[in-house]
Amino acid sequence: MQDISLHLLDIIENSVRAQAKCVKVRVLQNVVKNRLRIIVEDDGTGMDSHTLQKAQDPFYTSKEERVKKVGLGIPLFKQNAEQVGGAFRMASEPGFGTVLTVDFPLDHIDRMPLGNLKDTLLNSIIGHPDLDFFIHLLYRDKVMELCFHFDTKAIREELGDIPLTYPDVIEYIDQSLYEGIQKTNMEDV
Repeated sequence: MQDISLHLLDIIENSVRAQAKCVKVRVLQNVVKNRLRIIVEDDGTGMDSHTLQKAQDPFYTSKEERVKKVGLGIPLFKQNAEQVGGAFRMASEPGFGTVLTVDFPLDHIDRMPLGNLKDTLLNSIIGHPDLDFFIHLLYRDKVMELCFHFDTKAIREELGDIPLTYPDVIEYIDQSLYEGIQKTNMEDV
């Protein structure tokens, strides 16, 4: 994959396949600690310890429709983080969902870029309008801390019967994500 946002899209799709009803995405850029942290948490079916280990194996997939039993999303994300001195952690429990945390050093020359975070998040929200997405972006340096929160559940409650896929709502979500990413300096990471 070319950038972190494409990995993020793959992980969100894993959450959807795990029957999650809520997906929390956190992107935390800490200049002082030289770290870009991506956290994806879902309330899906979760995995036992054996499946959790297997999920990090490139020759394993839980997708039954695949002819070749290969699942590269999680192993490649892990590899891309570890190759630049970052870290990868997954925790899961059956019935309680999964939490994936990936750290990248901000200043490593070979760290892949964050990519088009706005479009990744927008397409995930619009592609799965019944799912609750909670998005938290945080930028921190020695002088300031900037954050942005976005919650589709709150928007859905405000809209009533109007779906998230209504064109004006899509435009609102797109603009909100754009402004939040700009506000938190995430566009050039």
